Order: sequence, then C-alpha cells, then structure tokens
Amino acid sequence: MKPKFFKTAADFRKWLEENHDKYSELIVGYYKTGSGKPSMNWPDSVDQALSFGWIDGHLKPIDAISYTRRFTPRKPNSIWSNVNIKKAEKLIQGGLMHESGMEVYRLRKEDKSGIYAFEKPLEVLDKEIEKQFKVHKKAWDFFEKQAPSYKKVIIHWLMHAKQEKTQHTRLEKLILACEEGKRIR
Repeated sequence: MKPKFFKTAADFRKWLEENHDKYSELIVGYYKTGSGKPSMNWPDSVDQALSFGWIDGHLKPIDAISYTRRFTPRKPNSIWSNVNIKKAEKLIQGGLMHESGMEVYRLRKEDKSGIYAFEKPLEVLDKEIEKQFKVHKKAWDFFEKQAPSYKKVIIHWLMHAKQEKTQHTRLEKLILACEEGKRIR
C-alpha cells in the first residue's frame, strides 16, 4: 500500500471521518521537520486516530526525509497504554471524540490497560537480599553503576526465583560476576 501524506491533522481527521469504517488499514506518510515539506506530526495523528478508534503501529523509514506508520482500527481486546487512556479522556473532554472512538474506549478492558512493562513500577530488591549484596562493596558499587534497564532485568530475575535456594544461588552468581566487573547474561 502506498503511503498517504497529510499536510495537517485536520486533513487526516477529514479522511478518518469519511473512511474510518470503510478501511482496515492506512499507511500514513510523514515528512521530517527539516525536510521543508508540510506534514502533520506523529502526536497529532495519534490523537486523530484515537478519536475514531484507530491505533498507530511501528515507524518505518522511507528515505532520509520521510517515514511511515501503519494505522488500523483497534481490536476489542487491544491493550491500552496509560498514555492513550489519558489522551482519549482529554479528547472526550474537548468534545473531539467521534462516536466510533467512544465505543472502542468504552469497550476497553481494565485488565488490558496500563500493562506495558514501562508503565509498571520498578521492582526493587528485597531488603534482606539488598543487605546481603551490600556486604560485598565492590560488587554492589559495580551493580549500582549499571544501566537502569540492566538492573531492572537482573532484579526481576533475582526476585522471581521460585525457591529460596534458587534465589540464593542467583545472588551468589550475581555477586561473583559484579566483583569481577562483569555482567551476567
């Protein structure tokens, strides 16, 4: 499918008003800011899509000055991010939500809302495990200097061991690796 470029969010909204119930997808093209070509921006397109019960997909580059995103109607069991829930509520308050978008919003399931990993609170080490880890200062200092994404994975791996013995073994492995200045995989 050839991408369709919209100069403004209003142009995209007009397309959605006329076609939201006729198509199962649309590839939207965007020109990058420095291209000099008029183009709606991605955040505005998401707002318009949400208004009609549609959702955006992944970015795909076309060339140095343009890219696309695939838009489709939301499925009834789709996951709603907290960001999109807030956007939808703002659109409703502003009177911008189309009836088709309202219907999809009303049908969303609470257990399918706000469940993305980045929306969940960070896991922390159990106080006793943290205490045992801190006894090994060199290991603890190394661990603390690691990227948050690495620490998140390791803490999850450590805290979700099914048995206490497994958790203890994992902690020992982590401490040994950190004392050697190495990450575990």
